[in-house]
Amino acid sequence: MIQKIRTIIQTLMFVTIMAFAGGCYYMYEQKNMALAGETHITLPDFEHTNNQQFLDNVNQCVDYWYHNTTDVYPVNRELLLAQAALESGWGNSRFALEGKNLFGIRTWDLSEPHMQILATNKPKKWGVKVYEHECHSVLHYIQTLNNGHAYEKYRELRDDGVNDPFVLLETLDAYASDKHYFDKVKKIIIKIREDYKNNYRK
Repeated sequence: MIQKIRTIIQTLMFVTIMAFAGGCYYMYEQKNMALAGETHITLPDFEHTNNQQFLDNVNQCVDYWYHNTTDVYPVNRELLLAQAALESGWGNSRFALEGKNLFGIRTWDLSEPHMQILATNKPKKWGVKVYEHECHSVLHYIQTLNNGHAYEKYRELRDDGVNDPFVLLETLDAYASDKHYFDKVKKIIIKIREDYKNNYRK
């Protein structure tokens, strides 16, 4: 009789423990699913009718690559946004609209999809690269700063903890298309800070 009672007690304890463990596992899975839903980031459709929508789209591109790509080292976001705005005319240039190129990135391999600049008497030996999606040009920009030989000084400062876009900008000589390039980028950074209350300073 005593042995039978012990067996019943042990069985009840086992069932209780398994039920508790199952409940904990269910809660754990539900929490993970909720977190996955919160951090799910997709490519933006890139439709925009104003500057803030353009910035939001580019910003989402950055978040998408940082979240979904393991080998992308972050670059200064304010500088990236300002250069995208300048190079693409806030997403309204021909290269941005037709080629989805937000940074004026060139290619010297004319077998690649590219566009030629207008108002030229003879073809250039380079073209403006064409992308499948605007976010791919954002990724190319990030990879260029992370890997390009011309941007070693940028990486040195960043790796030393410098995150001031105005300081980092001074290392982008290879990107500057004219002598006023740095001043133009600085003005856009200031405009973004003033108009959008530091929403893009990450």
